[in-house]
Amino acid sequence: MHKGFTLIEVMISVMIFSIVMTVALGALLAMSASDQRAEALKTVVNNLNFALDSMTRTIRTGYSYHCGTSGTDFATPAPQDCAAAGGAQSYLALRAADSSLVAYCLNQSALVREVVKSGNSLSTNCAASDFYPLTSSEIKITNLQFIVAGSCAKSGAGGCTGDSVQPKVTVLISGTFYVSPTQTSQFNLETSVTQRVYDQ
Repeated sequence: MHKGFTLIEVMISVMIFSIVMTVALGALLAMSASDQRAEALKTVVNNLNFALDSMTRTIRTGYSYHCGTSGTDFATPAPQDCAAAGGAQSYLALRAADSSLVAYCLNQSALVREVVKSGNSLSTNCAASDFYPLTSSEIKITNLQFIVAGSCAKSGAGGCTGDSVQPKVTVLISGTFYVSPTQTSQFNLETSVTQRVYDQ
């Protein structure tokens, strides 16, 4: 009788231990999956931050902002504003600090950039081979808009009407982070960049 009672105790102990280990293992796996998702999200966010930092740094140190692909001197590019009310464009061209020509636009849900040496022309086609993506495939951008104000110099150089506004570019960007096939996160960002070189 005593031996049978001991066997039952052992079976109960093993069953309780198995339940506790199953719960603990499930919690450990859930924590590991959550940590992997958090790390993946961090990587994706860092990629977007790097892309935006790179773009805003080039805009801040650049000049001669040209909003959109319209205008006779787009390839130069000559200064051209675009207003917030219905005039925002998905294409921005400018002259960088090293005098190279740079363009940003949206192509197949990615923020893309083209850089050409001075003397060459920028492309108006965002799908052209000269455009390279700044964002990873886990970031799907659905909307990219540029608003430019005060692009003309005070002196009115370049044939445009002079203004007393320091050139400024506002960037509106929205889209989705794809952390996993079942986990996504929406984002909406806005940043304004003022030309570092004093507008004369």
